[in-house]
Amino acid sequence: MINKTFIDKKVLIFGLGLNQGGVGCAKFFASQGAKVKVTDLKSEDVLKPSLEQLKEIHNIEYSLGGHKNEDIEWADLIIQNPSVKPGNPYMDYAKKQGKEIETDFSIFLNFANQKKIIAVTGTKGKSTTASLIYEALKEAGKKVVFAGNIGKSILDTIPYLKEDPWIVVEISSFQLQALKDKNFAPKVAVITNIYPDHLNWHSSMEEYIEAKKEIAKNQTRTDFLIIPCGDSGGRRAAKDLTTGIKSKIITSCIGDFEEEYLNIDLPLKGYAYRENYSLALTVTETLGINDKVTLKAFSAFKGGEFRMQTMGDFNGITIINDSAATNPVSIISAIEASSDKKNILLIAGGMNKGLEYHEVAAAIETAKSIKLVYFLEGDASKEIAKYIRDTAIIGGKGFYNDLVNLLKEIKKEAREGDTILFSPGATSFNLFQNEFDRGRKFNEAVQKIFNAS
Repeated sequence: MINKTFIDKKVLIFGLGLNQGGVGCAKFFASQGAKVKVTDLKSEDVLKPSLEQLKEIHNIEYSLGGHKNEDIEWADLIIQNPSVKPGNPYMDYAKKQGKEIETDFSIFLNFANQKKIIAVTGTKGKSTTASLIYEALKEAGKKVVFAGNIGKSILDTIPYLKEDPWIVVEISSFQLQALKDKNFAPKVAVITNIYPDHLNWHSSMEEYIEAKKEIAKNQTRTDFLIIPCGDSGGRRAAKDLTTGIKSKIITSCIGDFEEEYLNIDLPLKGYAYRENYSLALTVTETLGINDKVTLKAFSAFKGGEFRMQTMGDFNGITIINDSAATNPVSIISAIEASSDKKNILLIAGGMNKGLEYHEVAAAIETAKSIKLVYFLEGDASKEIAKYIRDTAIIGGKGFYNDLVNLLKEIKKEAREGDTILFSPGATSFNLFQNEFDRGRKFNEAVQKIFNAS
């Protein structure tokens, strides 16, 4: 699917990064016949994993280790990485120069039928909810693609749009804020919940909420906004986002879901997952899909990668990888979802992003199932440790910057019947490229330590 408007256009990828977004953008525009230049603050050595994926493409220039105004001046079109903060001086310079600025998502919208988009956002649960919706549509025999914020570029899905499928997208606050004034209007929008998050990036909680509201701001009366019911915590905050929205608002109540399907044994356990099931079921009901079909898909779905993912049994020790837990709410949910386990050895912590961790410490101390907690290096870890009163629960020798050494210490304490739960509840950037890299490195360390003879 080639758009002739990109042929010979000078396209600057502003921020290659270590996720797949920048790589996907570079590949896409190179395939469209554009003249592509990639720039990033990071050095060639740091960006090696991304550059390796582009080494076979010869019509890409690189300007790494810093941005330059002359790169901005060179470009006809700038593709801004959504993680670039508002107020970036180079982007401000680009605006003064009258440059066209887009993101991978806004480019994607040129190819997609927005009336077939189901967009899911929220502080937590968006990946699982989006995955459940996708699996249910697939089970119902619908043409459907899964796109956006899932460890690959959204532009990779463009070739699959020829048949006008349903498009399920998970979308972050960064992506939504970058779509302001781009007329984004999905047929179905889902807000799972709103809790404080990314406050090292957004200037305030109010800005974070406004970014989330972009998911429904341009919807019309023929569109749908689905939110959880209730008036506590993140559910109340999600409800607050409905002011001024024109679409039909549908509330999803976990109590109704549990009353109707209490006797169905679904694989994902814990209150947060039941809420994900409820939201996804509300979406499929809105689209006219039979509940039996949806529940069959739910029963087959065992969870997304690095989201309470059971790695297996290692000589009687269960190991769970929840690396996608990047905020306090996620780790508290992981602890709650694991309440049926015996003797949990919890691995937590990392870098803070302007969030509060005293409730995490309280959850650790009051969870009867947690035997010991081990910390990754980082300021979030120090926050959690500071609030823990019973320091006897803190295992190991301080804060670890190496997963292999950390797991060696845990192996000394782990016994048959124990569970090792890796749920950081913080960001990973001091030690890893991102939460996906952290998850993969954890899996590698587990295989090295627990499969060693």
